[in-house]
Amino acid sequence: MSQKVLSGSLALTKLQSAIITTKKGAKCILVPIESNFLTEKDGAIYLNVLVIVREEEDKYGQNGFICQKLDTAKYKELGAEKAKEIKLPILGNIKDFGLSHGDSDGTTQISEPMNAEESDDLPF
Repeated sequence: MSQKVLSGSLALTKLQSAIITTKKGAKCILVPIESNFLTEKDGAIYLNVLVIVREEEDKYGQNGFICQKLDTAKYKELGAEKAKEIKLPILGNIKDFGLSHGDSDGTTQISEPMNAEESDDLPF
């Protein structure tokens, strides 16, 4: 089975009132939940995003972007007009490495997903 591989990053400091601070000697980011329209469910906090992908690269070599979006419940609560007034940020760009590398059909093969425990190198 082949998968399309998109690479990107999110600028979390673009979220409203996000600050960089230090806790127990570790550099951290503090992001207010309510003012950033983050969603809490089952003890986890979610940032809803919209990913726009284009087939062609733009002038910066990017294939799209990632922006924050309101979750459905908040959108319905505010109504369409008020929701449109909220200027949620573009958080980053994405690059489709499958277009220039990989198999002949333009996709990149991934043998196994990375285990979160194996990739966790955080000091806390």
